[in-house]
Amino acid sequence: MLIAARNLLGLSQTEVSLDSGVSRKTIQMAEAGTAGIASVEKLMRHYQGRGISFIQRDGAAGWGLRTTFMNYDYGDEPSLPES
Repeated sequence: MLIAARNLLGLSQTEVSLDSGVSRKTIQMAEAGTAGIASVEKLMRHYQGRGISFIQRDGAAGWGLRTTFMNYDYGDEPSLPES
């Protein structure tokens, strides 16, 4: 999910590292599933602050992502959020 969140934002590991304060090595470990929970939670908070919501799994479906910055369907013209 961390790789998907980063890719949805169009960011490299280096860009996330510079913006979040999490080292690139730790980001690599988190994306590989070998980092500690504190690092994973810090990255999740970072992505959440940029419009990514993590959807917890339930009995019938797995984990997922939702964005707040993509408010149009594929092929439609993007519109600005209402003020």
